[in-house]
Amino acid sequence: MNTRKAPDYSELFWTLDQILAENHSQMEIAVLIGQAVCNRPEKGAAVAAAEYIQKNYSDKSGFSPRNLRRMRNFYQLYGNDQEMMDVAMQLGWTQSVAIMEAGLRMADRLWYLKAALQNGWTKSVLIQKIKVNAHLEENCLAINDMPCYNGDSDNEVSDFNDANTLCLSRQHLQKPDGRVHYEGPGRESRTFQPVRNK
Repeated sequence: MNTRKAPDYSELFWTLDQILAENHSQMEIAVLIGQAVCNRPEKGAAVAAAEYIQKNYSDKSGFSPRNLRRMRNFYQLYGNDQEMMDVAMQLGWTQSVAIMEAGLRMADRLWYLKAALQNGWTKSVLIQKIKVNAHLEENCLAINDMPCYNGDSDNEVSDFNDANTLCLSRQHLQKPDGRVHYEGPGRESRTFQPVRNK
């Protein structure tokens, strides 16, 4: 009979004790626990950590298996990107989780992290902004952050202070074949016409 040996989580539990004994912010605890769980190869490390915390630190809340898996995922997602980590650390845990679980590209996640921080968005406002793809609309209007072009030439428009001038980043200009920046051959265009191959 083949029996598996139970994993030894004593080192993980010692690390959790050290993290919870110190005076860290909620975001620092999430990152440190996420890192500790990531350092374990076993699939059940998040569940074991959650059970340990719930048993030994009953006065602490927010350490369910689901939340510890989120902490692990947070660290895996942002641990190697210092800019994203710095911005996410300034935002609250619930907003960071909403952005993390929204299925966005990394650049879009960074946009929402910064926008939520700058505008003081609550979780519900943030989720609504993500649902309506606010980053697509707002990026068009963020003239100070990107070069501005008109459709007549490839030259950057330098004077766009005229109130009647609409400036768009190059990615939003229509190309001669009807496509815009993100549309490839075979995909449906913004005008709902099939884009032809060249």
